[in-house]
Amino acid sequence: MMKQAVIVLLMIGSSLAMAQRAEPDIPKYLSMIQNGQIERVKAEIPSLLDQFPNDPGVLYLQAQTTSEGAEAVRIYQSIVDNFPTSDWAPESLFRVYQFYYALGLYRTAEMKMTQLKKNYPSSKHALDVSQSDTRLVPEEKSLQPTGENKPAVETHEASPSVFTLQVGAYSTQMNADKQRAFFEGHGYPVETINRVKDNRSLFLVLVGTYSSEEEARAKSDEIKRQFNVESIVTTK
Repeated sequence: MMKQAVIVLLMIGSSLAMAQRAEPDIPKYLSMIQNGQIERVKAEIPSLLDQFPNDPGVLYLQAQTTSEGAEAVRIYQSIVDNFPTSDWAPESLFRVYQFYYALGLYRTAEMKMTQLKKNYPSSKHALDVSQSDTRLVPEEKSLQPTGENKPAVETHEASPSVFTLQVGAYSTQMNADKQRAFFEGHGYPVETINRVKDNRSLFLVLVGTYSSEEEARAKSDEIKRQFNVESIVTTK
C-alpha cells in the first residue's frame, strides 16, 4: 500500500513538473531583455528550444536575441506563417514590416503592413497606423542588381504589385553569389539587390516573378520541400 502511495505521489509530482514546463515564461525573458540582460536570455535560448521547439513565444525570443537582422526577420516571418493565431504573430509581422521599411523596400513594407491591418486589426500596431492613416509612397520601380544601388523613385501612382521570393539576405556578396548560383543551377530566375542599413550592406537574393501572392507562396512551399530553404514573399 505504501509503495502504491509513493508511486502515486511520484506521478503527481511528475505531472506538476510537466505542467510547470508546459508554457515558458516569455514576459519574464522579455523583461530581462529590456533591462539589458539580453546575453543571459540568449544563453538560455538553446535550452528553451529543446523544451519548447514549437512554441512561438520561444521563437520570438530567439528572434529578439538574434543580432543578424536578416536571420531575425526570417524567424519572425516563420512565426507569422506557422503560428498565425498566436499572440506573437502580430508583433512578429510588425517586426518584418520594420525591417523592410528600414531597408527602403517600401512596397514590401507596405504589403506587410496591409497584411497586419487585415489579419490583426485589433493589434496596437495596426491601430496606430490606421489612426494616422499613413501610406508608404516611395515605390521600388525596379530592383537594381548588385553594384547598381540606385535610390528608389518616389511616386504617388499606384502600380500592380509583382511578387518575388527572398531566399537569402547576406552581409557579404560572396555568400549571396553562392545562393544565387545554387538557384540558377536549378533553373530559377534569380537576381541580387544591395541595400544599406545602419551603414552596413545587405545583399538580398530574390527568386522568380509572380503575379499574385498566392502563386508566390505556392512556389515558396515548393522550394521548401525540394531544397529545405526558407523564403519570404516580397514585392517588386
